[in-house]
Amino acid sequence: MPGKHSTVFPLRRYSFIGAAATLLIVLVSWVAVRAVGPTQPDAHVPLMIQPTVPLAADGPSPVPEAGLSGTPSLSPSASRSAAPRITVAATSSVPKRTRPTTKPAPRRTTSPPPPAAAFTARYTSGGSWNRGFIGTLAVTNKTGPARDWTVRLRFDPDAGVRLGNVWNARATRDGDTFVLTGGPLAPGATASLGFEASKQVRDRIQPSGCTVDGAPCDLG
Repeated sequence: MPGKHSTVFPLRRYSFIGAAATLLIVLVSWVAVRAVGPTQPDAHVPLMIQPTVPLAADGPSPVPEAGLSGTPSLSPSASRSAAPRITVAATSSVPKRTRPTTKPAPRRTTSPPPPAAAFTARYTSGGSWNRGFIGTLAVTNKTGPARDWTVRLRFDPDAGVRLGNVWNARATRDGDTFVLTGGPLAPGATASLGFEASKQVRDRIQPSGCTVDGAPCDLG
C-alpha cells in the first residue's frame, strides 16, 4: 500500500506543474496582446467604390478596387495599354481659317422686247442732177390708232443739202437734221411725201440717217 501512494503523488505533481506552466504562458500572451493592442479591422471606415476610369478604346476596361483610401487601383496591364491623351493648346499666333465669302451672282434682268413700230417708212431717191435731187418717202401706219408721225432725215454735212419744195409734209431743220411731220394717219393707211433739195456735190447722195417715230427707215 505505501508503494501505491508514492507513485500517484509524483504524477499529480507533474500535472500541477504542467497546468501552472500552461497558465503562465497564457498569461504572458494575454499581457503581450494587451500591450500591443488588439488587431481589429477598421469597420468604421466606409468602403468607397469609384466609377470606372475611361481608358483608350483599344485597351481593356480595368475594374477599380475598392480600398480604404477611395483611390482606384489599375492593373499594370491596363495602365500600360491606356494611350496617353495629348492636349494641344491654341495659341494666338496661329491664324484662324476664314471661309471665303462668295458674292451672289447678279440677277439678270431681261427687258421685254420693244413693241412693234406703229409706223414704217421707206425712202427712195428720185431724179438727181449736178446741183440738186429729189427724195420721196412712203409712211405707213401698221398698228395703233390714227395719229401724227415724224420723220427725221439727215445728210452728210459736207454735201451742203438744203430743202426746197416739200409736199404732203411740214419741214423744219434741227442742225444737220431735217424734220418732216404729218398726219394724222389712219391704221393701215400710207402717206406719200417728198421734197426737192439742192446740194454742193455732183455725186448722187443718200441720207446718212432716217427714222420715223424712232424706228429706222428702209433706204431704197
